[in-house]
Amino acid sequence: TFPDALLFVLSAFFRKIFILQLVGLVLTYNFTNCDFEKIKQKYQKTIYDDLKEYMNGTRSTQFNSTVSCNNRADCLAAIERLTFRPPRGCASLAGEAFALRTDATFTLQCPGYSSAQIHNTQAAKKRKKREVTTNKCLEQVSQLLGLWGRFCRTFRKQ
Repeated sequence: TFPDALLFVLSAFFRKIFILQLVGLVLTYNFTNCDFEKIKQKYQKTIYDDLKEYMNGTRSTQFNSTVSCNNRADCLAAIERLTFRPPRGCASLAGEAFALRTDATFTLQCPGYSSAQIHNTQAAKKRKKREVTTNKCLEQVSQLLGLWGRFCRTFRKQ
């Protein structure tokens, strides 16, 4: 009968959605065991300069800060998400110097962190012909600067 067939199809559909949600939860790294002090030092020594160079004179204050974090681990998770999974309208930032250094820092300072998948062919194409930096990308990097600043400032005593 039609209701039985519909029930069967819907149950299979919801089962697949549930499994995809579980996979997403499993693939999200928990940054609580990271060496926050060493990550902060690396940010201040190199990643900050790379982010500023990417902004290339654009003031980050011209963009609204819409991303926040509650603690250091939450800040690092947000930084990872914005760096390696940028929104539509901004080509992947993963091949940029700040992203490569962020990935290396997380890999070294966070036990069990699996390096982000960076497409080397895409990074090579970027080096040959630099993409025009879109306003969306600049906004994304502005958000990253804000998150890194919050990571370094707000949680000094943790």
